[in-house]
Amino acid sequence: MTRKLWTIGLTAFCLAGAAAAWLFLHPHPSSTPTTASAYADPQSCVRCHRDETAGYNETGMAHAFYAPTAATTIAAPAQTRTYFHPASSTSFSLTAHDGRFFQRRWQKGFDGRDDNVEELSIDYVMGSGNHARTFLHREQDGTLIELPLAWYSQNGSQQGGEFAMNPGFDNATPMTRRVIAYECMFCHNGYPAIPDPTHRDLSAKPVYTSLPMGIDCQRCHGPGAAHVQAASARKPDTAKIHATILNPAHLSNERQMQVCEQCHLETTSTLLPDRIRRYDQHPFGYDPNQPLSTFNAYFTRDPAHGPTNNVEIVNAAYRLRQSKCYLATRGALTCELCHNPHDLHKGPQSTQFYANICLNCHATKLKQLVATKQHTDSQQCTSCHMPQRRTEDVIHAAVTDHLIQRSAPARPLAELHEATSRYNGPVLRYLLDGETPRPDDALYNAVAQVIDSSNNSAAPQLATLLDEQKPREPAFYIELGDALRHNGQLDAAIASYRKALELDPQSSRAARRLGVALAGASRPTEALQVLTTAIASDPTNELLLYERAQVETHSGDSTSAISDLRKALTLRPDYADALNNLGSLLAQAGQSQEAESALRQAVSINPYDAAARSNLGKLLSAQGQTGEAAFQLQRAASLAPSDPAPHLDYAILLLGNGHIPQAKAEIHAALTLNPHSALALDLSGQLARLRGKLPQALAAFQAAAQADPSFAPAQLDTAETFIELGDLRQALPWLQKASLSTNPAVAQRAAQILSRATPSK
Repeated sequence: MTRKLWTIGLTAFCLAGAAAAWLFLHPHPSSTPTTASAYADPQSCVRCHRDETAGYNETGMAHAFYAPTAATTIAAPAQTRTYFHPASSTSFSLTAHDGRFFQRRWQKGFDGRDDNVEELSIDYVMGSGNHARTFLHREQDGTLIELPLAWYSQNGSQQGGEFAMNPGFDNATPMTRRVIAYECMFCHNGYPAIPDPTHRDLSAKPVYTSLPMGIDCQRCHGPGAAHVQAASARKPDTAKIHATILNPAHLSNERQMQVCEQCHLETTSTLLPDRIRRYDQHPFGYDPNQPLSTFNAYFTRDPAHGPTNNVEIVNAAYRLRQSKCYLATRGALTCELCHNPHDLHKGPQSTQFYANICLNCHATKLKQLVATKQHTDSQQCTSCHMPQRRTEDVIHAAVTDHLIQRSAPARPLAELHEATSRYNGPVLRYLLDGETPRPDDALYNAVAQVIDSSNNSAAPQLATLLDEQKPREPAFYIELGDALRHNGQLDAAIASYRKALELDPQSSRAARRLGVALAGASRPTEALQVLTTAIASDPTNELLLYERAQVETHSGDSTSAISDLRKALTLRPDYADALNNLGSLLAQAGQSQEAESALRQAVSINPYDAAARSNLGKLLSAQGQTGEAAFQLQRAASLAPSDPAPHLDYAILLLGNGHIPQAKAEIHAALTLNPHSALALDLSGQLARLRGKLPQALAAFQAAAQADPSFAPAQLDTAETFIELGDLRQALPWLQKASLSTNPAVAQRAAQILSRATPSK
């Protein structure tokens, strides 16, 4: 079975900006959290604050999210209109027809024609174009997926736009259904409307019922409905007008910073996590009137286990807070000292503006250095001390490095390669300025260790804290269960998931995790009970149906599994894993035509899934379509080089068609990955037997039978090899074992040989 499609990490893929005027936003949704009930229609700000809104409209934040246009899609400047991605052997382009814009993807198939063609509508664009634009597709269930191809404004020293893969997609198996999590939308748009949660499980799949078009004033100034009402009164009260809206300039330095840090304090975009939204908070519940620490707990790497000097696209505040200038001023060097969102400075004319800010503190020192010829008389401070740097998470973008340094870094715009390694080690709390201790700090510090499997050895510490403090939020117990399951402690994981479900009986996440753990512990009856109860409460949750189908499949109830997979696909027709599993079950049931259709759909949606290609290849081979079967199986083996199964599937086809050298290479690859694979050992024996090396074949068959005593093909092959060697007496015990096999073909063949056998005396 393949991986689950809906795994949603906390890491937000963050790019700044977009391109439609923010003052034409939809009204702020009233179905977000309780505090959001006081939000105003952003257009109402324009009537009194025209100059401020005009200035803000020049920022990337104002254009962070919008509907696609020709200028931002098919007509965007690019060095080439078709992009070929070598790592995945995939081509992409942007197209337009029927009044809509699309991202098209295709590969070269078995016969040389375009294959696995998929054209998904571009329904939204995320990113102002200052650095990049990411294209989003809206699914029928209201979720959004990130399309693989992005547009970038530059690439190193080459100016002008170009297409390239989004972060996380630049590899041999790019995702085809990466979901836009609530954490992504939080920083890239105004607050959207989402389904009202009927319980505290706010980690359900991220559905958006309506979406604004860009970040509006209230993300920094707080809910504005009362302010608009006061300003619109027949006899306006100036004091009340000012009292009903937040002016960040009136906040303390640390609280001013936090208004910016809600989106620009990303300690890292790699799995860590860098922050945890407190479990009692709504996904879009942050109000700048409140300390940020009441909404998020922040974390970073342990310097002893990983670098903390990372330059990433939205970690300007993180970098600034490491600067000696920031530390020396005790936080007086705030973002707002240089950046007024109502009066943006950019381009060549901004050089002196920013230099003047530096000279407020450094003018005397600069004169001394110039006089002693230790510094040039140039006042272009930022070009050396805050240069443009290539970001590590969005490798085709360069941003101003907000770590103020004495010396400029070497090769600041050197092209990078997308990182593939992940952090493993302790996760450290990252405190905001002015953050005060909270009673639940130890719990969040402990859960941060395991939430992205950075430090799963800390699971016992988390378990102890949960037992002592007994929090009422089920997410703590779900995360502990995940860590325990990862550590192979299934019984303890099951107990933790049960506790989460006890706290929130409606949590589909807890029920799904519990069902999977029970199935993994060979308790299918209990797993089915849990999943069936959850489905009754949440009948449109395709993930629950998929997991129940998994349990039913392993329990031998293919009829029920097929039914559940069909239901899941009704809810989400492009659920590639469900299509793959459905195709596999239909093939086993002899429904070859429908099985082929399902498997071809699975491969078309996710052509990088080795399991789906293997299943399709095996089905085509059984149908005699050996040419395309070989193509699909070879591709599967190349997509999963560390998985022995595709190599073995391909080897079986090669052996059957007499391609001995190629089969030998695939079998060798599988044995290198798993020297104790019964199938690989058996195939190596068959290869030796084909080459007339019977003693070598016999040794391989016996090794296969020893590796897996229930593997009947090895028992039959051992018996037949003994017979070929003229030793019927030693063949008989192996034949008797094979005749009892649940594999009908093996049992029948062994019985036939036994019926003809006459032991020598």
